[in-house]
Amino acid sequence: MSIHEDKKPGFEIAGEVFELDEDLNKILREGVPAVLEACRHTRQVIKQDTLFLISDSNGGIYNGCNCGTGLYYLDTRFLNGLELEIEGAEPTLLSSSTEKNYLSRIEFMNAAMILADGTQVPQESLYVASNRLIEAIIHERLELVNYNHFPVTLRLAMTFSADFSDMFEVRGAYHGDRGVFFQPKTTAGQIVLAYLGADQQLRRTRITLMQTPAAVVPTPLPHSTGVRVEFTVLVEGGGGRTTLEFMIEPLIEPAVSRDELPPPPPTPVADFQGESERLAVEQARRRARLTRLSSDNEIYNLVLDRSVLDLQTLTSMMPDTGLYICAGLPWYACPFGRDALIAAYQSLILGPELAMGTLRYLAKLQGKDTNDYRDEEPGKILHEVRYGELANLGQVPHSPYYGSIDATPLFLILISETYRWTGDLDFVREMWEPVEQALMWIDAYGDQDGDGFLEYATRSPLGLFNQCWKDSSISNINPDFSLAQPPVAVAEVQGYVYDAKKRMAELCYAMDLRVMGDRLDREANDLKVNFNRAFWSEQDGFYVMALDKDKKQVRTLASNVGHALWSGIIQDDRVPLVAKQMLAPDMFSGWGIRTLSAAMPPYNPLSYHNGSIWPHDNSLIAKGLACQGYATEALTVMNSLYQASLQFPYYRLPELFCGFDKGGDMDKPVPYPVACSPQAWAAGASFLLLQSILGLDPDAAKGQLMIKQPLLPPWLENVYLRGLRIGKVTVDLQFMQMNGVTTCRVLSKVGGPLKILIEG
Repeated sequence: MSIHEDKKPGFEIAGEVFELDEDLNKILREGVPAVLEACRHTRQVIKQDTLFLISDSNGGIYNGCNCGTGLYYLDTRFLNGLELEIEGAEPTLLSSSTEKNYLSRIEFMNAAMILADGTQVPQESLYVASNRLIEAIIHERLELVNYNHFPVTLRLAMTFSADFSDMFEVRGAYHGDRGVFFQPKTTAGQIVLAYLGADQQLRRTRITLMQTPAAVVPTPLPHSTGVRVEFTVLVEGGGGRTTLEFMIEPLIEPAVSRDELPPPPPTPVADFQGESERLAVEQARRRARLTRLSSDNEIYNLVLDRSVLDLQTLTSMMPDTGLYICAGLPWYACPFGRDALIAAYQSLILGPELAMGTLRYLAKLQGKDTNDYRDEEPGKILHEVRYGELANLGQVPHSPYYGSIDATPLFLILISETYRWTGDLDFVREMWEPVEQALMWIDAYGDQDGDGFLEYATRSPLGLFNQCWKDSSISNINPDFSLAQPPVAVAEVQGYVYDAKKRMAELCYAMDLRVMGDRLDREANDLKVNFNRAFWSEQDGFYVMALDKDKKQVRTLASNVGHALWSGIIQDDRVPLVAKQMLAPDMFSGWGIRTLSAAMPPYNPLSYHNGSIWPHDNSLIAKGLACQGYATEALTVMNSLYQASLQFPYYRLPELFCGFDKGGDMDKPVPYPVACSPQAWAAGASFLLLQSILGLDPDAAKGQLMIKQPLLPPWLENVYLRGLRIGKVTVDLQFMQMNGVTTCRVLSKVGGPLKILIEG
């Protein structure tokens, strides 16, 4: 029976009786547009595992604000309203910090007020601190301190509301089939906001109050169910303190059964201080497993520390496969293929665990069938997985969705790079069947017309029009503003395939599969020749960004070709030209390399992909520059992003920022309004940039580490890598720079022989 058919006012679900909220259900069945807007609030994010909360800097979540604030779990928003009032008004914000990522601390003071009993309370005499922890739950402790010489009795209220919106709806999609809301349910010490989805899952937001409220009032709110919780609080004078605590817990019944889901969170505990200390210890324990990166520049140390912390925050432990990193907050708190593969590649300097977990997870969900709705094909690596109501209903194809042209060759590249760091041939053998399936997909499915290039075109009515990393609808654009029509072959992906086949040939030789290795090597060489013929524009003197369905060049100069430097597909005599183009004023803003040349007519520094600056894009280009012998140019890119990071909160590089030139009136990079932050491959950029300028090139199977053209910037005299793992050997290194000359010293080496070869 449909949940939209008539039901009794009260009925039982999961052992509990709920009463329908008919007024709200009528509105939702008629359809509610949700338009994603730039946030007028300053977003703060805290996250642990699969639960995260986005709030204003004062900790508030504002019902009706179309900028994505809320409490999210498995692609559902379990709170879209959380507001604090003292004597009918918001307290005045003093400071706000989410520096630790799992804990927010927000401090307030009062405005002048007259209490209900006539008592006059001067401004700045009451102090309020909100401490908010996140793990399996939100655990918040409010502390009120009264610096008046007399006691005060305050009316304090908190409003909670939940719309249970699917993340796609929050981002602007209309909801198709919609479930039903229930009226708020109050029992001793608990409030439950509930919604039965069209996918027959009961989603509840359970609020547990540690102190007894004066009243709990159901509050009609637009498109959500909510309550106002009121307290009467006595705070003694002379520094007297009073504490209020509450917990917010998202619940889903029955539990989602899809086997790619992360495990359920641990049971919440009510000891705030104990939980805070435990999370701090756990964070330190996880960090101790990683290579320790430091320098004599304390600001740069903060940049590195932030990147490590963000990487840890975005990482979850998946059942059977290990660590996996979600793409970014708030919009992409889910597994992605491309993003996770690149972030894992960028961060191999920290250790191999994330890369190995990522590869195992993606191999487990590697495409098995031909499914047009999901753009799935045998051997293909997924693009994105979602867990919400729309995915469960099949109203979006993300269960998983496979519309990515580059995830499959990147999967192969990461297997090879992991082997270079670990020398673990057993892991390669474990991955070999997925490797063969991925290679089969590249040749049998990825090359749609048999011309030797990988092309994409969606078969799904809800699929992505563009399926490369620049996946917005207008990213593959001609100088005359016309869009490249699919099937489209983008430049960087041909480089990925070239690199993947070269690397797989090496692995074949390591496993004594010489015939297969020779074939892959020939195919890679042929692809390189064909690429340099088809993607080079003699008329323009640069590599074009793509070929359209008619094999017509998309004659736009973009950062895509910088990735081709990284892959090594650019023919030797053109490498100097490409390196020069990447650092020319039309491409390089001073804050980083733009996605699109400012000399191109479609250039727009405010555009998502047509002129903005992406840290991960820059890190791969810098790696390519360093690999091709352009260490100074790689250092220029690294330095620009370091300078940019100093201008963002917590020294955190966001997903992207606007592509305006540095200098003149632009004394800081211009933020992109809805960029993810933290974001996985933006965090990983710091590590790959450092690896690039240090020239680290591991080959664990041969027991050696090459250090090619190390080069530190003037603002770094010493960089330390402690606990760097090459195979089974752990090494400590010190890089020193004086008068423009960088050298390396081995401080210690444990675990066996390792040749460290320094090439100036």
